[in-house]
Amino acid sequence: MKRDTAIQQLSFFIGDWELEVIHPHLGTISGSTVFEWMETEQYMMQRIRIDQPDFPGSTIVYDYDAEAKMYLQHYFDSRGVTRLYQMSLDHHTWKLWRETSDFSPLDFSQRFTGEINASQDVIQSVWEKAYDGVTWEHDFKVMYRKVL
Repeated sequence: MKRDTAIQQLSFFIGDWELEVIHPHLGTISGSTVFEWMETEQYMMQRIRIDQPDFPGSTIVYDYDAEAKMYLQHYFDSRGVTRLYQMSLDHHTWKLWRETSDFSPLDFSQRFTGEINASQDVIQSVWEKAYDGVTWEHDFKVMYRKVL
């Protein structure tokens, strides 16, 4: 897939979304996120605001590596954590994963699976982690609901 085509496939994200994070230790946390184009639609940016001081807000930049045929998610959060995730996206499934160290040490592997509804305005997702890279355990859920 060409880079321009791949980046344009992210266009359904553009807008404002409400977030509901269901965390096993912090309970249900509300927040919001905005997806917007940057640099004349060459990249997509996401800003996440969370209404819980113990849970980080973040800024994310999405790109597409045409040679590797994969999206990349560049993640920066309010704790000063920087990570690089690999990403795939098809009609109904959004996936992210991180299995090697990058800008931050790899204390645990992570993966995310988001199920996108048919109208592309609700995403039900779950984050998982594995300390040994093999045995995956539930981390937390996130519900995205598009409002604009």
